[in-house]
Amino acid sequence: MTAVQLYEMLRKIQEPMGYFFNRERGKVFDLLNALLINRDRYGYMCCPCRLASGDREWDRDIICPCAYRDEDIREYGRCY
Repeated sequence: MTAVQLYEMLRKIQEPMGYFFNRERGKVFDLLNALLINRDRYGYMCCPCRLASGDREWDRDIICPCAYRDEDIREYGRCY
């Protein structure tokens, strides 16, 4: 899967729920590529903004969309 494919897949899922990608496409695609790297590295797409252990059960809270997303959006207006 490419970052473009991931973008389209996530956009279709997230927009109906009121979540939208940042308008700064460069940052968006940097993060999407990091998610794909983490998927290849760990076997799951853990948040690139947080430190993963490599243990899926231990990292459950940071698998995208992470458990901190809603709190970050409330506090910062965007995902961390």
